[in-house]
Amino acid sequence: MTSVLLFDRDKKEQELIRKKISDSVAMLSDDSLDCNMCGSVEQADEHIAKDKALDLSMLEVSADEDIGLTRRVREFSEQADMMIMADSSISPMKYMTPDIRACSLLLKPYRPEDMDTVVREFMAAYYRKREVPSEENSIVIENRDGRIVVPFSHIYYIEAREKKVFFRLRDREYSKYDTLENVKASLPPSFLQSHRSFVFNTSYLDKVKLSENTVYLEHGIMVPLARSFKASIKEYLSGLSGKRNNNTE
Repeated sequence: MTSVLLFDRDKKEQELIRKKISDSVAMLSDDSLDCNMCGSVEQADEHIAKDKALDLSMLEVSADEDIGLTRRVREFSEQADMMIMADSSISPMKYMTPDIRACSLLLKPYRPEDMDTVVREFMAAYYRKREVPSEENSIVIENRDGRIVVPFSHIYYIEAREKKVFFRLRDREYSKYDTLENVKASLPPSFLQSHRSFVFNTSYLDKVKLSENTVYLEHGIMVPLARSFKASIKEYLSGLSGKRNNNTE
């Protein structure tokens, strides 16, 4: 189970963020979700007082009293990942501090698409951090530069070209002589094929645009979607939608 403390005074924003959290949990894990929503500092303090385990906190900072809450949440749960949703009128010097240790920031007011991106990346980073690195959940690349162990969770997509297989990470690329078919045999279920030369990691999936024949991943990274793979991608998205609907608190 993933336990989340969500503090936001705006009920509409609270519901939108909770839905995005639920969608992310469904996409990225097999966990159930325990999302505790609070509309006031007092409610958040009451939740802390219950001494329930906390994995993630997402906290509004729009008044001085909210800074105290972030510190109390950090003291209550030293290891929980924290996302700050800060009003632009509040100086970052008040909450981006070593004692609060927020790892993600969403500035208010925000556009829905900005919230989608920040929450999804925050949740994805949490689940990737939970993975224990080992050769069992990594790909071993041996080339003229030596032996490199790359965790599957770091790979955005894999491309076959020029008699090689290329492994695209966020800011770098590795390659080795192999075939895509051989590599696919060692991949976890989170990888889907979208083109005869491309396999992508659904953990980084942002959206699919069938009309553009394109799969969009986080940070603006794109892979092509061939007609022959559209049915399998639709099936995956349909299953994901059902999983989201079945994800209860």
